[in-house]
Amino acid sequence: MPKRNIQDLRVQELMVFDAILSNGSITAAAEALGVSQSGVSKQLRNLRSYFGDELFVRSGRGMAATNRALSIAPQISSLINSLESLHREVEFNPADIQRDFVISTTDEIQHMLLPTLARRIAGQSPESRIIFRALERDYAAKQLESGSVDLAITLNWHAPGHLKQRHLFSDRFVVLYREGHPLQGRTLTLRRYLAATHMMVSPLGNVFGPIDEILTSHGHRRFVSLAVPYFMQVADALTNSDLVLTLQRRACEALRETHPLVIADLPLKVQPASYYLFWHRRYDKDSTNRWLRQLCYDILHA
Repeated sequence: MPKRNIQDLRVQELMVFDAILSNGSITAAAEALGVSQSGVSKQLRNLRSYFGDELFVRSGRGMAATNRALSIAPQISSLINSLESLHREVEFNPADIQRDFVISTTDEIQHMLLPTLARRIAGQSPESRIIFRALERDYAAKQLESGSVDLAITLNWHAPGHLKQRHLFSDRFVVLYREGHPLQGRTLTLRRYLAATHMMVSPLGNVFGPIDEILTSHGHRRFVSLAVPYFMQVADALTNSDLVLTLQRRACEALRETHPLVIADLPLKVQPASYYLFWHRRYDKDSTNRWLRQLCYDILHA
């Protein structure tokens, strides 16, 4: 028999071989595979040519396997099972995982996410750890690609387009200042807002954010005298000064629960801020990454 190139053998032909062997006829094999009888006959001709043997011969109303067919049948069956296993989802059990889950985000998201996430990770994957990292300027894009960071969670202000994303929640901007502030009890007009001295939370070290973009587009400008990288630094600065802060309502309400602070409506039409989960497309189908994404989504989605 002449030497054959393995590329001449197709998966469909292996499936036809197995179907004829199992069902005993071309007609029954075609029905089992959901293809035409002529299609099965054509694939059988290719198999015969490849193996240099009839493989199946007519016997009564069916087809009987030759000795050659019977000798290669176990290998073909094993090969089909191996190929099919590539398409099956590997059974995933978080209890079997022992690894670090690394999330790059801002500390107001940590504040919202951490207690519930820590409890769920401990219950479902007790040998694993959670590690939070400060958000990188490039949305941790390189770390997400390398796998050293599993997820980034933040606003989609100017996120790299190649990252996969899923919307978590939207939150409107409000203004926060201390009780007893000169603005308290007065309508917060745009003129008063612009005249105030501002602080901002800037995890990436910028002093120009989404609010400033909107103000600039309307020909306005505010003065930011203080920028801090962490949400948890805000309360002390506000309660001991006449600074005002523009931030998402969810975070401001958390601060107001423990500090003497006042929330006022922003005197400017601004679209709500939208928070997203970000991950690299390399891990889009990864079972562990998908599980972690779903945990974070379930906790933060609103």
